[in-house]
Amino acid sequence: MFDLPLIKPITLKQAEAAQRRLPRNHPMMAEVELKIRKLASGYRGEKTLNYFLGLLPEKSYHIFHGLRLPAQNSFFQIDALLLSPRLIILIESKNYSGTLNVEKHQLTQEVNNTKMVYDNPIAQVNRHKILLQYFFLKYQIPLIPIDTVADFTNASAEVKIANGYYEAEKYICKAGNLLMKMKELEKYYSKEQVDQKIIGKIRRLLLSKHTPVKSDFLKTLDINKTDILPGFLCSTCLVVPMKYCRNKWICPSCQQISKESCHEAIKDYFLLINTSITNSELQEFLQLPTRRAAAYQLELLKFPSTGTKKGRVYHPSKDFL
Repeated sequence: MFDLPLIKPITLKQAEAAQRRLPRNHPMMAEVELKIRKLASGYRGEKTLNYFLGLLPEKSYHIFHGLRLPAQNSFFQIDALLLSPRLIILIESKNYSGTLNVEKHQLTQEVNNTKMVYDNPIAQVNRHKILLQYFFLKYQIPLIPIDTVADFTNASAEVKIANGYYEAEKYICKAGNLLMKMKELEKYYSKEQVDQKIIGKIRRLLLSKHTPVKSDFLKTLDINKTDILPGFLCSTCLVVPMKYCRNKWICPSCQQISKESCHEAIKDYFLLINTSITNSELQEFLQLPTRRAAAYQLELLKFPSTGTKKGRVYHPSKDFL
């Protein structure tokens, strides 16, 4: 069912790593924490959407979360795409709280005596529909009906639609009503348009062209890599660095002793500093006493590598981050 399962956004992982490894008084800490709140809220909404999609009959749809496809010299990202022989459904999910006023050209959010203005989610998902049609045309995919849903995942939000805005009344739903909305679409699109062979072709095309976002998180916030605190993080008091001594880590603050591997510390390195690492870089980042100690940690991690001897470069395995 889930050909592209929901995963935690890489930008959220990067923001959380930055929060762990920046000094508490860093001038950009407040901005990092704001990003975490926004990204975490969106991720919670996607998990709510994922829950309801998981209730659909197992073989009714191929489901793709966070599908990011090329469009000319850029990309567009779809929160959820559902593929079946009868139709394709694009879902734009929003996890906004408070009172939401949906108008033709914008959405306004009123919460805690603050008013914020956002893009109309119907316009967003319709734009994705057009771009997906262009994408299919480029790869000579037979026309399949594409319909759209703007899904509000926060159950406590109050959604108000402007009088006479019938398009919004048709395409907007709250997460709890999503299955009912799906039944309406399935009833309307009752005839199969393509066979399973074409569905398989589309599925393979979408997966092959999916391009996860890669961003230099620190650069977007104008944070220097030298601001990142190196070392092994104490899981008890969050002090960094712990001291390495004979295959274990000792916290200089609370005296906690850990024999855990350096997985989490190296994840932070890959998320914030670089997408590959050498023995000397690992030795410096973990503040290890010798190259041999660094080599031992790399042995435990079993990363794929390129090059030989001192020129060897290690890369994270596909599912490491």
